[in-house]
Amino acid sequence: MTDNNQLHTLAGDKMSLLQAFTETARRLSFVKAAAALDITTSLMSRRVRKLENLLGVQLLVRTTRRVTLTEAGEVYLTYIERILADLQEADAAATSLGARPAGLLTVSVPWIFGRLWVAPAVPDFMNENPAIRVDLRFTDHYVDLVDERIDVAVRIGELKDSSLRARRLTDNRRRLVASPRYLDRHGRPASPEQLLAHKCLHFPNLASGDRWLLERDGETQLVPISPWLRANDAAALLDASCAGAGISLLSDFITGEALQSGALETVLPGWSVPVTGIYAVYPEASYVPAKTRAFVDFLLKRSRGPLS
Repeated sequence: MTDNNQLHTLAGDKMSLLQAFTETARRLSFVKAAAALDITTSLMSRRVRKLENLLGVQLLVRTTRRVTLTEAGEVYLTYIERILADLQEADAAATSLGARPAGLLTVSVPWIFGRLWVAPAVPDFMNENPAIRVDLRFTDHYVDLVDERIDVAVRIGELKDSSLRARRLTDNRRRLVASPRYLDRHGRPASPEQLLAHKCLHFPNLASGDRWLLERDGETQLVPISPWLRANDAAALLDASCAGAGISLLSDFITGEALQSGALETVLPGWSVPVTGIYAVYPEASYVPAKTRAFVDFLLKRSRGPLS
Protein backbone atom coordinates (compact mmCIF):
# COMPACT_ATOMS: atom_id res chain seq x y z
CA MET A 1 0.00 0.00 0.00
CA THR A 2 1.35 3.43 -0.96
CA ASP A 3 2.03 5.61 2.11
CA ASN A 4 1.41 9.36 2.37
CA ASN A 5 5.02 10.28 1.57
CA GLN A 6 4.90 8.29 -1.66
CA LEU A 7 1.59 9.88 -2.62
CA HIS A 8 3.04 13.33 -1.95
CA THR A 9 6.10 12.56 -4.08
CA LEU A 10 3.99 11.22 -6.94
CA ALA A 11 1.68 14.24 -6.87
CA GLY A 12 4.59 16.68 -6.85
CA ASP A 13 6.33 14.84 -9.67
CA LYS A 14 3.17 14.82 -11.81
CA MET A 15 2.65 18.53 -11.20
CA SER A 16 6.17 19.34 -12.41
CA LEU A 17 5.51 17.32 -15.57
CA LEU A 18 2.23 19.12 -16.21
CA GLN A 19 3.84 22.52 -15.71
CA ALA A 20 6.65 21.60 -18.10
CA PHE A 21 4.21 20.52 -20.79
CA THR A 22 1.91 23.53 -20.32
CA GLU A 23 4.71 26.09 -20.53
CA THR A 24 6.22 24.43 -23.59
CA ALA A 25 2.83 24.14 -25.31
CA ARG A 26 2.02 27.80 -24.65
CA ARG A 27 5.36 29.09 -25.92
CA LEU A 28 6.11 26.35 -28.49
CA SER A 29 9.72 26.52 -27.36
CA PHE A 30 11.63 24.41 -24.86
CA VAL A 31 14.16 27.22 -24.39
CA LYS A 32 11.55 29.87 -23.54
CA ALA A 33 9.56 27.45 -21.37
CA ALA A 34 12.67 26.43 -19.44
CA ALA A 35 13.54 30.08 -18.84
CA ALA A 36 10.01 30.73 -17.53
CA LEU A 37 10.34 27.90 -14.99
CA ASP A 38 14.01 28.66 -14.27
CA ILE A 39 15.24 25.17 -15.15
CA THR A 40 17.52 23.82 -17.86
CA THR A 41 16.26 23.08 -21.35
CA SER A 42 17.35 19.45 -21.08
CA LEU A 43 15.38 18.98 -17.85
CA MET A 44 12.35 20.58 -19.45
CA SER A 45 12.58 18.19 -22.39
CA ARG A 46 12.97 15.16 -20.10
CA ARG A 47 9.90 16.12 -18.10
CA VAL A 48 7.73 16.44 -21.20
CA ARG A 49 9.06 13.14 -22.52
CA LYS A 50 8.31 11.45 -19.18
CA LEU A 51 4.74 12.75 -19.29
CA GLU A 52 4.31 11.41 -22.82
CA ASN A 53 5.61 8.02 -21.69
CA LEU A 54 3.18 7.96 -18.77
CA LEU A 55 0.27 8.79 -21.08
CA GLY A 56 1.46 6.55 -23.89
CA VAL A 57 0.86 9.28 -26.50
CA GLN A 58 2.94 11.95 -28.20
CA LEU A 59 1.94 15.48 -27.16
CA LEU A 60 4.55 17.55 -29.00
CA VAL A 61 6.27 17.25 -32.35
CA ARG A 62 9.91 18.32 -32.11
CA THR A 63 12.09 19.36 -35.03
CA THR A 64 15.35 21.28 -35.15
CA ARG A 65 13.41 24.39 -36.13
CA ARG A 66 10.22 24.37 -34.08
CA VAL A 67 7.88 22.68 -31.64
CA THR A 68 4.22 22.01 -32.48
CA LEU A 69 1.31 20.35 -30.71
CA THR A 70 -0.15 17.07 -31.86
CA GLU A 71 -3.92 16.64 -31.89
CA ALA A 72 -3.64 14.80 -28.59
CA GLY A 73 -1.48 17.60 -27.25
CA GLU A 74 -4.06 20.26 -28.14
CA VAL A 75 -6.83 18.34 -26.39
CA TYR A 76 -4.67 17.59 -23.34
CA LEU A 77 -3.57 21.25 -23.05
CA THR A 78 -7.19 22.41 -22.91
CA TYR A 79 -7.93 20.17 -19.95
CA ILE A 80 -4.65 20.78 -18.11
CA GLU A 81 -4.89 24.58 -18.38
CA ARG A 82 -8.35 24.40 -16.85
CA ILE A 83 -7.10 22.15 -14.02
CA LEU A 84 -4.07 24.33 -13.27
CA ALA A 85 -6.20 27.47 -13.31
CA ASP A 86 -8.67 25.90 -10.88
CA LEU A 87 -5.81 24.79 -8.64
CA GLN A 88 -4.25 28.27 -8.69
CA GLU A 89 -7.62 29.80 -7.85
CA ALA A 90 -8.11 27.30 -5.01
CA ASP A 91 -4.67 28.17 -3.62
CA ALA A 92 -5.43 31.88 -3.87
CA ALA A 93 -8.79 31.41 -2.16
CA ALA A 94 -7.22 29.54 0.73
CA THR A 95 -4.25 31.85 1.26
CA SER A 96 -6.22 35.07 0.84
CA LEU A 97 -8.45 34.31 3.82
CA GLY A 98 -6.72 35.78 6.82
CA ALA A 99 -3.27 35.74 5.22
CA ARG A 100 -1.19 38.89 5.11
CA PRO A 101 0.02 40.10 1.68
CA ALA A 102 3.14 38.14 0.79
CA GLY A 103 5.10 36.66 -2.11
CA LEU A 104 6.30 37.91 -5.47
CA LEU A 105 4.13 40.60 -7.06
CA THR A 106 4.69 41.09 -10.79
CA VAL A 107 3.55 44.47 -12.12
CA SER A 108 3.48 45.71 -15.73
CA VAL A 109 3.51 49.49 -16.30
CA PRO A 110 3.78 51.86 -19.29
CA TRP A 111 7.27 53.29 -19.63
CA ILE A 112 6.92 56.96 -18.77
CA PHE A 113 3.95 56.68 -16.40
CA GLY A 114 5.77 53.85 -14.65
CA ARG A 115 8.96 55.89 -14.30
CA LEU A 116 7.27 59.12 -13.22
CA TRP A 117 4.50 57.84 -11.00
CA VAL A 118 4.56 54.12 -10.17
CA ALA A 119 8.27 53.48 -9.57
CA PRO A 120 8.68 56.32 -7.03
CA ALA A 121 5.72 54.93 -5.05
CA VAL A 122 6.85 51.28 -4.97
CA PRO A 123 9.35 51.69 -2.08
CA ASP A 124 6.55 53.04 0.14
CA PHE A 125 4.37 50.08 -0.80
CA MET A 126 7.17 47.63 0.01
CA ASN A 127 7.80 49.34 3.35
CA GLU A 128 4.11 48.91 4.18
CA ASN A 129 4.18 45.27 3.01
CA PRO A 130 7.62 43.85 3.92
CA ALA A 131 6.62 40.29 2.99
CA ILE A 132 6.07 41.28 -0.66
CA ARG A 133 8.79 41.28 -3.31
CA VAL A 134 8.10 43.29 -6.49
CA ASP A 135 9.03 42.56 -10.10
CA LEU A 136 8.35 45.84 -11.97
CA ARG A 137 8.24 45.48 -15.76
CA PHE A 138 8.18 48.48 -18.11
CA THR A 139 6.59 48.22 -21.56
CA ASP A 140 4.27 50.20 -23.82
CA HIS A 141 3.15 47.01 -25.59
CA TYR A 142 0.03 45.02 -24.79
CA VAL A 143 0.82 42.26 -22.32
CA ASP A 144 -1.28 39.13 -21.80
CA LEU A 145 -1.51 39.02 -18.02
CA VAL A 146 -2.26 35.30 -17.83
CA ASP A 147 0.41 34.13 -20.28
CA GLU A 148 3.07 36.42 -18.80
CA ARG A 149 2.01 35.74 -15.19
CA ILE A 150 1.38 39.38 -14.43
CA ASP A 151 -0.47 40.10 -11.18
CA VAL A 152 -1.34 43.74 -11.88
CA ALA A 153 -0.94 45.99 -14.93
CA VAL A 154 -1.43 49.72 -15.27
CA ARG A 155 -3.08 50.68 -18.55
CA ILE A 156 -3.88 54.04 -20.07
CA GLY A 157 -6.79 54.68 -22.45
CA GLU A 158 -9.63 52.51 -23.61
CA LEU A 159 -9.73 49.01 -22.11
CA LYS A 160 -10.30 46.30 -24.70
CA ASP A 161 -9.92 43.09 -22.66
CA SER A 162 -13.25 42.43 -20.92
CA SER A 163 -11.86 39.32 -19.20
CA LEU A 164 -9.90 41.48 -16.74
CA ARG A 165 -10.99 43.25 -13.61
CA ALA A 166 -10.30 46.98 -13.75
CA ARG A 167 -10.16 49.81 -11.21
CA ARG A 168 -9.99 53.35 -12.52
CA LEU A 169 -7.14 55.12 -10.77
CA THR A 170 -7.60 58.59 -12.21
CA ASP A 171 -8.30 60.59 -15.36
CA ASN A 172 -5.72 60.88 -18.11
CA ARG A 173 -5.98 64.50 -19.21
CA ARG A 174 -4.06 65.57 -22.31
CA ARG A 175 -3.39 68.76 -24.22
CA LEU A 176 -1.42 70.22 -27.11
CA VAL A 177 1.82 71.82 -25.97
CA ALA A 178 4.82 73.60 -27.46
CA SER A 179 7.66 75.78 -26.21
CA PRO A 180 7.19 79.59 -26.26
CA ARG A 181 10.33 79.76 -28.44
CA TYR A 182 8.73 77.57 -31.13
CA LEU A 183 5.44 79.47 -31.00
CA ASP A 184 7.16 82.87 -31.16
CA ARG A 185 9.02 81.72 -34.26
CA HIS A 186 6.20 79.90 -36.09
CA GLY A 187 3.09 81.55 -34.69
CA ARG A 188 0.34 80.33 -32.40
CA PRO A 189 -2.37 78.38 -34.25
CA ALA A 190 -5.83 79.89 -33.82
CA SER A 191 -7.78 76.85 -35.06
CA PRO A 192 -7.24 73.09 -35.40
CA GLU A 193 -6.91 73.46 -39.18
CA GLN A 194 -3.81 75.61 -38.74
CA LEU A 195 -2.01 72.66 -37.14
CA LEU A 196 -1.41 71.39 -40.67
CA ALA A 197 1.10 74.19 -41.19
CA HIS A 198 3.07 73.31 -38.04
CA LYS A 199 5.67 70.75 -37.10
CA CYS A 200 3.79 68.08 -35.18
CA LEU A 201 5.55 65.70 -32.81
CA HIS A 202 3.58 62.47 -32.64
CA PHE A 203 3.19 59.45 -30.36
CA PRO A 204 2.16 56.66 -32.78
CA ASN A 205 0.31 54.40 -30.31
CA LEU A 206 -2.83 56.56 -30.26
CA ALA A 207 -6.13 54.86 -31.12
CA SER A 208 -6.81 57.66 -33.63
CA GLY A 209 -3.62 56.93 -35.59
CA ASP A 210 -2.02 59.95 -37.32
CA ARG A 211 -4.90 62.20 -36.30
CA TRP A 212 -5.51 64.36 -33.24
CA LEU A 213 -9.02 64.41 -31.80
CA LEU A 214 -10.04 67.82 -30.42
CA GLU A 215 -13.36 69.07 -29.05
CA ARG A 216 -14.99 72.36 -28.01
CA ASP A 217 -18.56 73.14 -26.95
CA GLY A 218 -19.89 69.89 -28.40
CA GLU A 219 -17.94 70.28 -31.65
CA THR A 220 -15.43 67.56 -32.49
CA GLN A 221 -12.61 67.72 -35.01
CA LEU A 222 -10.35 64.86 -36.04
CA VAL A 223 -7.30 66.67 -37.37
CA PRO A 224 -4.99 64.74 -39.72
CA ILE A 225 -1.32 65.45 -39.13
CA SER A 226 1.89 64.71 -40.99
CA PRO A 227 4.32 64.05 -38.14
CA TRP A 228 7.60 65.90 -38.39
CA LEU A 229 8.88 63.71 -35.57
CA ARG A 230 7.40 60.37 -34.59
CA ALA A 231 8.54 58.65 -31.38
CA ASN A 232 7.11 55.76 -29.35
CA ASP A 233 8.61 57.27 -26.18
CA ALA A 234 6.61 60.16 -24.72
CA ALA A 235 9.67 61.34 -22.78
CA ALA A 236 11.48 61.89 -26.08
CA LEU A 237 8.54 63.96 -27.33
CA LEU A 238 8.59 66.00 -24.12
CA ASP A 239 12.29 66.73 -24.56
CA ALA A 240 11.78 67.67 -28.22
CA SER A 241 8.87 69.94 -27.35
CA CYS A 242 10.84 71.75 -24.66
CA ALA A 243 13.72 72.15 -27.13
CA GLY A 244 11.45 74.00 -29.55
CA ALA A 245 11.02 71.23 -32.12
CA GLY A 246 7.25 71.57 -32.55
CA ILE A 247 3.77 70.88 -31.14
CA SER A 248 2.94 67.62 -29.37
CA LEU A 249 -0.11 66.03 -27.77
CA LEU A 250 0.89 64.75 -24.32
CA SER A 251 -0.65 63.82 -20.98
CA ASP A 252 -0.65 66.34 -18.15
CA PHE A 253 1.26 63.96 -15.89
CA ILE A 254 4.13 64.26 -18.40
CA THR A 255 3.98 67.98 -19.12
CA GLY A 256 2.82 69.36 -15.75
CA GLU A 257 6.24 70.46 -14.50
CA ALA A 258 7.24 72.00 -17.83
CA LEU A 259 3.96 73.91 -18.02
CA GLN A 260 4.40 75.26 -14.50
CA SER A 261 7.96 76.38 -15.19
CA GLY A 262 7.05 78.06 -18.48
CA ALA A 263 9.17 75.69 -20.60
CA LEU A 264 5.93 74.72 -22.38
CA GLU A 265 2.61 76.44 -22.96
CA THR A 266 -0.79 75.14 -23.98
CA VAL A 267 -1.61 75.32 -27.69
CA LEU A 268 -5.24 75.99 -28.71
CA PRO A 269 -6.33 76.50 -25.08
CA GLY A 270 -9.96 76.83 -26.16
CA TRP A 271 -9.91 73.24 -27.40
CA SER A 272 -9.60 70.11 -25.29
CA VAL A 273 -8.62 66.50 -25.88
CA PRO A 274 -11.13 63.82 -24.78
CA VAL A 275 -10.33 62.52 -21.30
CA THR A 276 -9.39 58.85 -21.03
CA GLY A 277 -8.64 56.77 -17.95
CA ILE A 278 -5.67 55.28 -16.15
CA TYR A 279 -6.52 51.84 -14.76
CA ALA A 280 -5.15 49.07 -12.61
CA VAL A 281 -6.16 45.77 -14.20
CA TYR A 282 -5.72 42.21 -12.97
CA PRO A 283 -6.95 38.73 -13.96
CA GLU A 284 -10.54 37.80 -13.25
CA ALA A 285 -10.82 35.27 -10.43
CA SER A 286 -13.24 34.33 -7.68
CA TYR A 287 -10.58 35.17 -5.10
CA VAL A 288 -8.03 37.89 -5.68
CA PRO A 289 -4.66 37.27 -3.95
CA ALA A 290 -3.99 39.45 -0.92
CA LYS A 291 -0.83 40.88 -2.52
CA THR A 292 -2.83 42.00 -5.57
CA ARG A 293 -5.58 43.58 -3.48
CA ALA A 294 -2.99 45.38 -1.37
CA PHE A 295 -1.21 46.88 -4.39
CA VAL A 296 -4.39 47.97 -6.17
CA ASP A 297 -5.68 49.59 -2.97
CA PHE A 298 -2.31 51.32 -2.56
CA LEU A 299 -2.46 52.72 -6.11
CA LEU A 300 -6.01 53.96 -5.55
CA LYS A 301 -4.94 55.86 -2.43
CA ARG A 302 -1.90 57.37 -4.17
CA SER A 303 -3.93 58.48 -7.20
CA ARG A 304 -6.48 60.57 -5.31
CA GLY A 305 -4.49 63.76 -5.90
CA PRO A 306 -3.57 65.30 -9.27
CA LEU A 307 -0.85 63.48 -11.19
CA SER A 308 0.59 66.53 -12.96
